[in-house]
Amino acid sequence: HKPSATSDKIGGFTLIEMVIVMGIAAIIFSIGLPVSWNFYLDYQLIYEQRTLNSLLGYARNLSMVNVNEKPHGLYIDATDFTVFEGDSYAMRDSAQDKDFARSSAITVTGPSEQIFAQLSGQTSSSTFSITNGRVTFFTYINSEGRIEW
Repeated sequence: HKPSATSDKIGGFTLIEMVIVMGIAAIIFSIGLPVSWNFYLDYQLIYEQRTLNSLLGYARNLSMVNVNEKPHGLYIDATDFTVFEGDSYAMRDSAQDKDFARSSAITVTGPSEQIFAQLSGQTSSSTFSITNGRVTFFTYINSEGRIEW
């Protein structure tokens, strides 16, 4: 029995076929990466705004229920959000601080501290802008302490 000519070939891919497949994969990744990166940046921005709004509400609630019979506030710096107890961040009881990490890729502008009055939750009217350089969100606080975004 003589083997046929086709049975002598070894299955597999040639070098040119592999290069073509790798080229197609590279094109797909180069198109998909910027799109997925923008989704990631937008997710970071949404997360940062939700964190800011939640912590403002948390500080307001602590003041309204008069925890330790002191006002509470939120301090914002480049690396952290800090919920504090006291008339100001400088005069706070640092043992009561609750720190929450911030994203360095997101810029928050507005007052560095927001303090809510005991029992009423009243505060100074403020606006915070949260941006990743492409998209900007705003959070508004009125004098009654209502937080809107």
